[in-house]
Amino acid sequence: MKNLEYQTKQAFLFSLAFYCISIISKFFYFEIFPILFSISLLLSLIWVVLVLREIIFSGRISNTERMLLALFIIFFNIVAGLFYFFKFREKVIAKK
Repeated sequence: MKNLEYQTKQAFLFSLAFYCISIISKFFYFEIFPILFSISLLLSLIWVVLVLREIIFSGRISNTERMLLALFIIFFNIVAGLFYFFKFREKVIAKK
């Protein structure tokens, strides 16, 4: 199975950047907001799928942790992504 470690983080960072840009465009009433927000939602969907793949195929965490992390990622999207990438990811994809 191909390791998509860097693509997952890259998709998250792009999603975060597009969310920030779209919020700024909404704040300043730019008409491009719907397009930027749609792109950020699409990128968010991509990184959520990639993170769920990492969690499911991880042999380093228990089934309970796996389920809780998956629910956390699905329901709290960007905030959960920040916690996942800066705190939990090392445990999930720990190198041998």
